[in-house]
Amino acid sequence: MFDVRKHLRRRVQITQRHNGLSVRIERQNLRGSYVWMMCLSTVMFALFCNTIYGASLRHPHDAFYFLPVFALGLTCYVLVVTIALWGIFGVEEIVTEAGSLRWTRSILKWNRTSNIPAADITDIRAITPWFGVDNSVEVTAAGKQQRIGDKLLHDEAIELAYHLRRAIGLTR
Repeated sequence: MFDVRKHLRRRVQITQRHNGLSVRIERQNLRGSYVWMMCLSTVMFALFCNTIYGASLRHPHDAFYFLPVFALGLTCYVLVVTIALWGIFGVEEIVTEAGSLRWTRSILKWNRTSNIPAADITDIRAITPWFGVDNSVEVTAAGKQQRIGDKLLHDEAIELAYHLRRAIGLTR
């Protein structure tokens, strides 16, 4: 297994409160690669648009057929930019209180919150693959699996899974 701990900072902050648990997972460690991803995808999308525009000028009677290709390229560009923005600015917050787990993901001013009742949660486990750079915590509730935390350190994933299991009341 690769040892990346000396190069990356801890991102998980766990706080025990009298009525539950509060966890904050900060932004990614390697944000520069996501900035490059966004810049390169913007350049590639500009070249793609230039190609589509040039082809539609040369063949104006076939312009209708270029629209699905352009829509596919635009969709791919939006997905890449969304992934890059999540890597640069994404923050996750987890709060356990009053019999539920509230998981909030934030990018700049956009928030998405999931409320999971504690009674529905059947398993919480750390996912730690052998290559050690894609560690996360998997929560199984009502037959669905959701991954919390992206690219955590090995110790962070294990510690987070342990504290969440204790806060929810799962014994393992």
